[in-house]
Amino acid sequence: MAKSKASSFTAYIEAKQRWERRNQAIPVAGWTALSILVVLAGNAEQPMPLPDLQATSDLSFFIFAKAIKRAAVDRRAAPALLDSDCIVLAGVPGSESAQLTTLGAEVALLARPA
Repeated sequence: MAKSKASSFTAYIEAKQRWERRNQAIPVAGWTALSILVVLAGNAEQPMPLPDLQATSDLSFFIFAKAIKRAAVDRRAAPALLDSDCIVLAGVPGSESAQLTTLGAEVALLARPA
């Protein structure tokens, strides 16, 4: 039986480590619309006032607003949560609350880090 070379094993381990780093679950960062879904899912899928949701999701007002409802002129951006039917808003302007839809709950479940 032939002896394996240590250098080939080292190369294998290094390649495997690079592959694992590249394929790790991407954490839900504060800059993503998915983090809003995860926050809502963590709220027992109950409605949450928009100011509380923004504060909990740790997003700036601009990014938060864009994630909820994309500006009509920005067609290159990813669809907003409202456009994707992941959330619904209820209440009068200024006192609105967001709630997950069934689709939003499913997406939030998939978005959670492993």
